Amino acid sequence: MVRILAQAILSAAGVVVALFVSRDAVGFPVYQMVGALFLIAVLAIIVWYGPRVVKALFGPRSKE
Repeated sequence: MVRILAQAILSAAGVVVALFVSRDAVGFPVYQMVGALFLIAVLAIIVWYGPRVVKALFGPRSKE
């Protein structure tokens, strides 16, 4: 399961980085790693705050 998640994150980071840097560039793996770390941070924030935002937007409203 962790391998699948890691592979998906690295693939997504590779696609995003490939938009800005050629895959043949010397520093492509470094840029891919930085992109993956950034993507992990963004996903962690979404997982952390996602339920709160969804509950605030679509949760039951109090009848006052």
